[in-house]
Amino acid sequence: MKIAIAMSGGVDSSVAAAILLKEGHEVIGVTMRHYNYAGYGFSEDEGIEADIKDAEEVCKKLGIAHHIIDTSEDFKRIVEENFISEYSNGRTPNPCTLCNPCIKWGIFMEEVLKLGVEKIATGHYVKLIEEKKAFNIYKATDENKDQSYMLWGLNQKQLSQTLFPVGNLSKDEVRKTALKMKLPVHDKKESQEVCFIKSHYEDFLKDHLKLSPGKIVLPDGKFIGKHRGLPLYTIGQRKGLNTPWKCPLYVMKLDVKNNKLVVTEDPDDLLADTFTLEDVNWIAGIKPEDISGISIQIRYNSRPVSVKNIQEKGKLLLIELENSTRAITPGQSGVFYKDNQLLGGGVIK
Repeated sequence: MKIAIAMSGGVDSSVAAAILLKEGHEVIGVTMRHYNYAGYGFSEDEGIEADIKDAEEVCKKLGIAHHIIDTSEDFKRIVEENFISEYSNGRTPNPCTLCNPCIKWGIFMEEVLKLGVEKIATGHYVKLIEEKKAFNIYKATDENKDQSYMLWGLNQKQLSQTLFPVGNLSKDEVRKTALKMKLPVHDKKESQEVCFIKSHYEDFLKDHLKLSPGKIVLPDGKFIGKHRGLPLYTIGQRKGLNTPWKCPLYVMKLDVKNNKLVVTEDPDDLLADTFTLEDVNWIAGIKPEDISGISIQIRYNSRPVSVKNIQEKGKLLLIELENSTRAITPGQSGVFYKDNQLLGGGVIK
């Protein structure tokens, strides 16, 4: 096949390209310029521009063509504006889960397919298996690197045109392959932060939002300090409150209407066994008839918790858990699994 590999400039997509070449496919590299480096505080040797240069070097080493597709205006309109809006409304968004279906597998994929390729491949650590006339996503072999949580918004059409060549490999195997092939990014460090934010998300929000300091209160309304602006806090947060107290304090609620940060001394106040999801997507296109054995993951680095019941409330889903879990945070993704299979997900309301 003729396949386009989405080249991020990192080791994973570079090795994915090498794997496809070894399998005999015709491969081209394509990199998405999703933001303008200067407008985000980066120099021309940092951020996306540095990644583009790395991708070009890898493509040169592999002997394949390299293309750049600019999606910066759409990224700003869809992802960045949502990121800012969510924080301003007291929520904690995950921009990757919006970018993936709308930008990477949306606008970017549409442009890539115009290059005459049959499929697009990425360096994501997930497995894609076609079974029973459907494309299903499963967790990667290397569960420490698994990225399925970020892909809950994809649909069957998008998956039918996608390949994940490194899903069966560990990170160590990927790096060893890159070193063996003398790829220039074999030892490149991984980026763990939001891709379009240079330093800390607080600095970004301070540049894009008018932050209004307000009161920090206990659940009974007792005033104990002042916050720096609600967007700088998230549910469950303990550090950074800068309020001397007799015991640790935890963020319990962001009261946007009254500009108050509600904190608690008791971490059990953060426990809940029901919550609501909006913007729900099922990978197969429909809700599973049998919900037995289904679990839900409420943040990227947490373990899935067992689901007791799923009730449809119009376009929303009311989720009831078998046991209470801590710090269910509006704006984050709730992602469904059955064993290692990704079923879908939604945004916590």
